[in-house]
Amino acid sequence: MMMAPPSRAIQRLGDLLAHHTGQTLSESRRWRIETSLRPLMRERGLVSLDGLVAAIERDPGGTLMTETIDAMLNHESSFYRDFAVFKAIEQTALPRLQAQARDKTLRIWCAGCSTGQEAYSLAMMLKRMKPAWDGWRVTIVATDVSELAIEKARRGRYPQMDMQRGLQINDLLRWFRPAGDDWQIADEIRDMISFQTDNILEPRKVSGVFDLILCRNMLFYFPEDMRRKACDTLARHARPGTYLVLGAGEMLAGGNSPFANCRELSCIYVADKPATLPTVIGRPAH
Repeated sequence: MMMAPPSRAIQRLGDLLAHHTGQTLSESRRWRIETSLRPLMRERGLVSLDGLVAAIERDPGGTLMTETIDAMLNHESSFYRDFAVFKAIEQTALPRLQAQARDKTLRIWCAGCSTGQEAYSLAMMLKRMKPAWDGWRVTIVATDVSELAIEKARRGRYPQMDMQRGLQINDLLRWFRPAGDDWQIADEIRDMISFQTDNILEPRKVSGVFDLILCRNMLFYFPEDMRRKACDTLARHARPGTYLVLGAGEMLAGGNSPFANCRELSCIYVADKPATLPTVIGRPAH
């Protein structure tokens, strides 16, 4: 059975998403678009996707377009998401990086950081391991294409529901304080991270090489050519020995990839040769 072609409104929205983020509006995502956009449409007094597109076209540089693109992005995130991955980072990847370091510096990049929970999880982990990292210069850079997500990440303020999704009670008690109905993360943790709005396809805020790169549950939203371009970026910011963490269901493939699979570490790869041109294949695990 052939799928019906997308309406003009959905086609136009898909074009906007692709132009500004590189992501494609796949058939599996099209049916969810109106649901994703409904709160924004209600807030703006718009009753249909056609009306939303018409309003964007009347003011193409306005905030409505930014808010629409943001609503179409997947901001799913949680503290210590896929705990086994964080356990592997803490118990294996970080000790290996420490052992091979030429100087006491550790650089981490969270690409596609969404609203910040992943980056904050890493910062809390490193604080928990503090005796091992005394005297080290630790840098965490976290980037996302969504300005609104980065603004929330910088604030470090989360609702109760987020506190109940993966956050360990010891971290909650030590690093958060009540803020009305929400929870505010401690400045000591927030100050460890530089949150920047940036596009992995054309990064402008990221420089140098990193020891650990997390790029989880994002690359499979790109078409093949954009996946390759994103992976070129990851490779350029890696060195032999850099660890790369992908999401479940994502795989690196292609003979030019500088990354090799760490068979004992789920979803983790390590660069074992100079950077060239990796290609990512795979699909979302959710």
